[in-house]
Amino acid sequence: MKKLLYIVPLLALIMTGCLGDGPENEYAGWKSQNDAYIQNLESEVAAGRSEYTRFSPEWAPQNSVFIKWHNDRALTQDNLSPLSTSTVDITYEMEDIDGNYLGNSFESLLGDSIYRSQPHQNIAGMWIAMLNMHVGDSVTMVIPYLSGYGARQMSKIKPYSNLIYHVKMKAVPKYEY
Repeated sequence: MKKLLYIVPLLALIMTGCLGDGPENEYAGWKSQNDAYIQNLESEVAAGRSEYTRFSPEWAPQNSVFIKWHNDRALTQDNLSPLSTSTVDITYEMEDIDGNYLGNSFESLLGDSIYRSQPHQNIAGMWIAMLNMHVGDSVTMVIPYLSGYGARQMSKIKPYSNLIYHVKMKAVPKYEY
């Protein structure tokens, strides 16, 4: 019984020490930097001083994405735009707000650097963006970490990372209702 009196406080001390090593503490500065980036972008969009447009759909009001088109949208507006269950072919490159490379579609096995998926199979920000694009659109999108991977680390992506994608929608090979 006396041994238990020594072990319990020791275990409590060990567990308390482990709590301080979580991503919320280890990445606090990175989180603040990413929060400030999105707050600045939100302000610029609201004031009409940005080329980006903010999208936050009714079906996911807590999620958003910022999109800047690099093509004349009038030329693609009659092209197919996917549904959540459509099969979509895109090419992309991804980086964080510091410009660190995080991945691309150029290592794809589908040829022509294609990433193929259904919009609903992606992170919320990519899903929202895909539904607002037409075949032929070329965009830069900023996905806030809350619409991305949040506090989770995914391969090279640090927790709390806003993601910047450069995307071209190549095709919608399977359109479904």
